Amino acid sequence: MNTYDFDVIVIGGGINGLAAAAYLGKAGLSVAVFEARSECGAHCNTENLTHSDFLHNLHATWLITALSPAMEDLELEKFGLELVGTDYAYGKTFLDGKCALLGTFPQDTFRNWEKLSPKDADFFLRASEILLENFQEILEMVHDFLFTPPKYSKIEKQVRFFDKIVRKLGIGVPPEEIVLMNGFQALDIFFESEHIKTLILSLSWIGAMPPIYRKIGSVGCLSQALMTGPIFPVHQAKGGSHALTHSLIRCAKHHGVKIFSNCPVSEIIMKDGQAVGVKLLSSAVFPSAEFYAKKIISNLTLTETFRLIKEQDIDPEIRAKARFFCYDEQVIFGVHYMLSQPPIWSSCEFDEGIQRCFMGYLGGDSVKEMKEFAVELISGVIPQNLIANWFVPTLADPSQAPEGYHTAFLWLDVPPIPIRFGEEKLEYNFSMWDKIKWKLAEKLTDLFERYAPGFKKNVIDMFPYSPLDVWRNNKSAIKGNWCGGSVIPEQFFALRPLAGITKYGASRTFIKNLYLSNSIHPYGATWLASGYISACEVIEDMELEKPNWWKAKACEWYIKNISKIPRNLGVPEKFKKQT
Repeated sequence: MNTYDFDVIVIGGGINGLAAAAYLGKAGLSVAVFEARSECGAHCNTENLTHSDFLHNLHATWLITALSPAMEDLELEKFGLELVGTDYAYGKTFLDGKCALLGTFPQDTFRNWEKLSPKDADFFLRASEILLENFQEILEMVHDFLFTPPKYSKIEKQVRFFDKIVRKLGIGVPPEEIVLMNGFQALDIFFESEHIKTLILSLSWIGAMPPIYRKIGSVGCLSQALMTGPIFPVHQAKGGSHALTHSLIRCAKHHGVKIFSNCPVSEIIMKDGQAVGVKLLSSAVFPSAEFYAKKIISNLTLTETFRLIKEQDIDPEIRAKARFFCYDEQVIFGVHYMLSQPPIWSSCEFDEGIQRCFMGYLGGDSVKEMKEFAVELISGVIPQNLIANWFVPTLADPSQAPEGYHTAFLWLDVPPIPIRFGEEKLEYNFSMWDKIKWKLAEKLTDLFERYAPGFKKNVIDMFPYSPLDVWRNNKSAIKGNWCGGSVIPEQFFALRPLAGITKYGASRTFIKNLYLSNSIHPYGATWLASGYISACEVIEDMELEKPNWWKAKACEWYIKNISKIPRNLGVPEKFKKQT
């Protein structure tokens, strides 16, 4: 094929790359996306793993797209994205028969917490009232933190606001000191209940903000503790998570974006120190073809992006630094289940709201247990006592299974190459996952059974999905990492991906005309923030004004539509809330 010129080329058709392409295409630029696989959205895909009538979401499942400006700017509903949910967005079930819940609406959270700790429920109520009084300012801060380049001056502004909040709540610890704590420390200041503290710790953890780290842990835990009262936009997509990918593709194509599948890029073409185009692999649909553009956005992870650039075009120090970019956290092992009926949690007698909750956490019934798990995880060990994130997607979206049937799965945080599995010493080799994955899947199934007795007899089939399988499916998911690189102190906020890689913003690299929409702040997720930021910086550098439609802020769509989002579509009648 002859050389084809574009304004912008996007390498990789993941959801953030597609979001950037859709924004720029809608703004009137000529845009091309080159995707290595036969279809886009490798980390937002839905597959028939067990049976052709059952849909399983391999990666993204709890979609937070509702808080993204893209919902409104790109009109994703118009292009087929239909969000659905349950009364409760998140829950943690315990072996003592209790459960802690976070409701779609704050009053439901309050009712559950009041049974666990009247003191913590009162704190939640007072905090929610204060936050609602300052709602507009909070929304601006959410948008600034997630959807604009990271600046420490913004943190200072947020700390000043936080100071006002903690004073009204009677907390005697200065907020600048709380921010420097880890999550375990910070939550001890605010809450007394182990049930509620471990609920928040687990949610921060699965949201890529590990509580064991200073700064990251406190920011993650306190944002979950304080913000999930007035704002908690967590949903399923009708038809599975890949519906988000499809809506972005439809939007992009509608606005003239050309998407080339089976077109892996072999090289980012450089000229006079600038990125000017891409060359495809010889195995691509257009073998070894070269395409040129004014701007190049890489939606590949940092390491894979730099692998496409010849050695002489990158300073050796920068290249060496990129080689040590960490991918060892935010790595998960999954087990997907085909079920004859949904799990019945033993804690539903305490609060049957847990049966109207499509996701949550089990294991780690105390703060002590969660600390021990965190230490073993970063020490390269799959602990003997497992704790895991659970999903029952069909409670929100029954279309993902035949009528009366359900799907579920567990996500377990793991080291990418464990040195031990409990007491068993393992061969230090990534391929060992093929040897142990069924054994680990059985152990996780036993864990599910402990919290939902009778679960195992309802399992028709199951499918383990290891970090090695993730990497096989997506070469850009180094070591099976799901968010474009670990969220750890040296790879967080303004340091993300690494100091010196990006300049004058969040996505602009040190190489002129080369941008990243992966591995950058905040991190890769279904809020589409990385793609949004890269599109903003490209349009700015092309000295073009944003069109009038490019104006939505974080959470605006959600606030307008919260009451319209269907809930409990797959919840059995006996557990549906009686009105």
